[in-house]
Amino acid sequence: MSFDPERYTHDSDRSALKALQSIPGFSLLIKGFMNLWNEPQERILNMSTRIKLGENQMKKYYDMLPPICEKLGIPVPDLYLELDVKPNAYTYGDSNPFIVLTSGLLKALPEDLIPTILAHECGHIACHHALYRTMGRLVLSGASTAISSVIKLGGLLTVPLQVAFYYWMRCSEFSADRAAVLCDGTASKMQEVCMRLAGWDKDIMADANIDAFLQQAADYKEMINGSAWNKTLEYMIMSQISHPLTAVRAMECGEWAKSDLFNRILNGIPDPAEAKPAEEAPVNDAPASPAEPQKPEPFDILGLLGLKKQDEDKPEQPTVQAAPVETEAEKELRWYRKMAEEGLITWDQYEQKKKELLGE
Repeated sequence: MSFDPERYTHDSDRSALKALQSIPGFSLLIKGFMNLWNEPQERILNMSTRIKLGENQMKKYYDMLPPICEKLGIPVPDLYLELDVKPNAYTYGDSNPFIVLTSGLLKALPEDLIPTILAHECGHIACHHALYRTMGRLVLSGASTAISSVIKLGGLLTVPLQVAFYYWMRCSEFSADRAAVLCDGTASKMQEVCMRLAGWDKDIMADANIDAFLQQAADYKEMINGSAWNKTLEYMIMSQISHPLTAVRAMECGEWAKSDLFNRILNGIPDPAEAKPAEEAPVNDAPASPAEPQKPEPFDILGLLGLKKQDEDKPEQPTVQAAPVETEAEKELRWYRKMAEEGLITWDQYEQKKKELLGE
C-alpha cells in the first residue's frame, strides 16, 4: 500500500497554496504561462541535451527510482542527468513530469543519499507540485527566458504574487521532505542531505556532527523570534528564495519523524478520525448532500499582502455606489502597512515608503 499524500502534505503547503490561488491576478498568470509553456518542448530539450537514465544507461541510479515510486503510488517518471557543477535536483512537467539530477549533485553527495533525493523529488510529483513548481522555476528565477520576459513585461507577475509564490514554493519543500523521510523510514538521511547541501561535501574528511547542525537550527529560530528587527531581516532574505534554509529543513524533518502521524502512516494505521464509525444521519425526506471537505485554516499571508479571499457562494448584495478606484501606489502602500503591522518592517520604513509612493 502506498503512502497517501493527503496525509503527509504539510499544513503550510496547503495554506500557502490556497492563499496564492486567492490572490487577484493568479488565474491570469496561470493562463499566460500555459499559453507560452509547452511540455513537449521540455521533452525535446531533455532528449537532445541531457542523459536519459534507464536499464542501459547508468542503471544503478535508475534502479533506485521504481521502489520509491511504488511507495508513493506514482508512475515511474523519466530520469535525466545534466552537466552542472551546482548540486541540484528538480522536477518539471505537468501530465508527464520528469526528474533531473545534476552532475554536481552526484559529486557532492554519497551514493547512499541519492535515493533520498529521488524520494524528495517524487514527493513533489505525488503532492501534485510539478506544474506550479515548473512555473515558479521559469517565471520567478530571474533568468532571461522568453516566458519570464513576456510574463513580466505583460505585468502579470505582481509583487504580491511573487511573494506568495515564493512562499508556497518554500512550503512545498516541507511536504516533499516528509515524503522522503517516509520512504527512508527515518529522518537521519534527509537531515544529512540538508547538512551536505549546506557545505559538508563528501570529499571533506573532517568529522561532522548532525546534532550540532540541528542545534544550530534551534539557535537560529531563537535568534529570529527574539527580535523584531531580525524577523524583518529574515523576511528580506526569504522573500525571493524558493527553498527553506537547510538547517531549518533538517530540524523540521526530525520533528516530522517524531510525530504520531508519521508513525501511523509508516505502519499503515488509519488516523483516529478515519477509524471511527460514521454516525447515523438524521431522518430527512430530502436527498442527502455529499459531505463538505474540511477546509484548511485561512493563511495569514493574504492579510500580509493586503488582500481578501474571494468568497464562495456569496449572497447577492444590493447595488451600491462604486467605491473610488484605488491606485497602484495606494495598493502597494496598503501592503507595506500590513507588513509594518505584522512587525516585518518598522513604521519608519513604512513612512519612508509612503513618502516615495505618494510624494508626501
